[in-house]
Amino acid sequence: MRDRIARARGDEGAALVLALIVITVIALSLSALLTLSDTSVRTTVGLRDQVADTYNADGALQAAINNLRNSSYNHNTGQHCFGADDTLQLTNFHGGDSAAVTCEADPKKVLIQCPSLSNCNRPGNAILTLGKVAGEDGLNITQPNTGSALRVHGNVFSNSNINVVKGVLNTNANVWARGSCSGTIQSVGTACNIGNAANELGDDPNYAADTTTPPPHRDLPACTSRGTVVTFQPGTYDDAVGLSAMMRSSSACRDSTWWFKPGTYYFDFRNSGTNANPLLPSGTNVWTIDNGTLVGGTPTDAAGNIIAKPPVLPAIPGSCDNPIKNASAVGVQFIFGGDSQLTVNKGHAEICGSYHTNKAPIAIYGQTTGSDTPAAWTGTNALAMTTVDDAGPFVNNPGWIAQGDGQSATWAKTSASNETGTVKVSGYTPPTAIPVGSVLTAAKLVVVHGNSAGSAQDNLSVRVDPTNGSPFTVVVPSYGDAAMHTESIDVLQGGVGTLAQLVNAGGYSGAKLSYSAGVKHKGIESLDTLRLELTFVPPTLRAGSGCITNTPYTGTGNASTCAVVTAQSNDSLFYVQGTTYTPKAVLDITLNNAEEQVFRFGVVSRSLWVKVTGSFTFGGPVIEVPDDSPGFVFSLYLSAYICSGAGPCSTTGTPALRSKVALVDSNPMAPSPGHRQVTVLSWSRPG
Repeated sequence: MRDRIARARGDEGAALVLALIVITVIALSLSALLTLSDTSVRTTVGLRDQVADTYNADGALQAAINNLRNSSYNHNTGQHCFGADDTLQLTNFHGGDSAAVTCEADPKKVLIQCPSLSNCNRPGNAILTLGKVAGEDGLNITQPNTGSALRVHGNVFSNSNINVVKGVLNTNANVWARGSCSGTIQSVGTACNIGNAANELGDDPNYAADTTTPPPHRDLPACTSRGTVVTFQPGTYDDAVGLSAMMRSSSACRDSTWWFKPGTYYFDFRNSGTNANPLLPSGTNVWTIDNGTLVGGTPTDAAGNIIAKPPVLPAIPGSCDNPIKNASAVGVQFIFGGDSQLTVNKGHAEICGSYHTNKAPIAIYGQTTGSDTPAAWTGTNALAMTTVDDAGPFVNNPGWIAQGDGQSATWAKTSASNETGTVKVSGYTPPTAIPVGSVLTAAKLVVVHGNSAGSAQDNLSVRVDPTNGSPFTVVVPSYGDAAMHTESIDVLQGGVGTLAQLVNAGGYSGAKLSYSAGVKHKGIESLDTLRLELTFVPPTLRAGSGCITNTPYTGTGNASTCAVVTAQSNDSLFYVQGTTYTPKAVLDITLNNAEEQVFRFGVVSRSLWVKVTGSFTFGGPVIEVPDDSPGFVFSLYLSAYICSGAGPCSTTGTPALRSKVALVDSNPMAPSPGHRQVTVLSWSRPG
């Protein structure tokens, strides 16, 4: 009986264990099922939110595209995608959400577009010569032998004649000449002796310079070490002799890279000629590169990548960012005024212009307008005193010295002893600041004085003490009579003295003048006025002049007739990555060992002379104007951001949606709102 009871109790324990196992398994399964259900619910909610964000972002991008379709935005300077901003805020765009769309132009697309010659970012010709000068060739070409060809990509137009002295002129386009053509010309079509027949391709495009006022005056950078990078800042340069001395084989910084940083440069040399600056070393206004390598623009490495600064003696071409390859290219514009000239002799040079959507990338510009306009503070506008610092014995009306009206400050000397009386005044402040780089051309000290018992033995003088300058003293004539005398004393000091230095540095701001009279007799010393007359020439954009515009040019420059740019040595390399525009000046280029096109984006000049040496082996076009891009497509990146509430939405972080779209215009220079074609190039959700 006991055994039966014991066995029964053992069976009941086993059943309990089985029951607990079953319950545990069911509980675990139910827990997992509930967890999966919760995860599924949360995933569904998150997916629903993501879909909603994508839906809202899609709508926001559509709104932005419609905004662009109805705008005239084409990435011109100063423009923004959405009117005043590059971000379009869409408040309460859908339900309780808002949106923001940012816009960024694709910087990589180079568009060459020319719907008309007046609406074009390239010249209409590869070569255009504008001169109509008797005895001067419009285009003169000399090849090393009769079978060699000067290759050109684009139209050639001469408003006078074309003279192929030796060799062949070869172009893939048309050739026109209003005068005669001589020598061998290969083209799609050649028309010579067309006279005055209307043809807009022969008109001056009248390009404007990048500036209407001279940029800031610059001194030459330090030249101390051989084989370095010598850096120039954009600005006005007036010293051709100094530039040439720096860039010759005997200079302290020879074998260097002459890096002209991106920007506008105005070369108006005043070493000689009209309104020359005596403070500069004397010599011609010709800047000669005889050594080293000039790089103008944003520097690049051999692979075309932008770098912080060029290396020493970089390989050219390819040392600067080329506007024919990069729509973000920021280069230089070299403007030449007066009779300023550039000669590339034994050195090398590569000059890169800046890409523009609405104008040609002009790298070299010959100034066509403007002239020196002297400022004259003379006569009633002369500089006068404002303060009597020390009247000395001139106690009677010393303030009248400022007026020059016949009323004088006086010193009544009652003894016959030898005495010196001095009156000190200050002021002489210019009415406007004098620009740095100004040239002082005249300086006069006007003194009106007399003595009631005058003697030719009186010792009269004026000490001139300019602010921040070295003082100097001038002698005033004395007379043996009782009359008042007006003196106009030259204080220019040959254009190299204190006043000239201060004016040139833009540092003249006023002066103190001291009139001293050494008198050995009784009498009344009278001083009616002390005035300072200054005449100076401030920096200005000057049209080409002198030998630059004298005619005819016959192939060899001299003091009478010259070319604004000359490349003349077999040892030099010269490349212009941009348009060259010198409509009233001559270009004279000798080509040797070139590795690619020498003039990119065309040449416009009064006359062009091209001489090719026997070692020239480049088989492509030497002068070209790029072809128009196929279609006028302008690309943009749009990024949509979504936020809850009324906004505005932040545009940082990862956007909800991103798209690249293209705007297609029949005239990209003047888009027609509402008539623009929009093509979606990509549509993606980042992340």
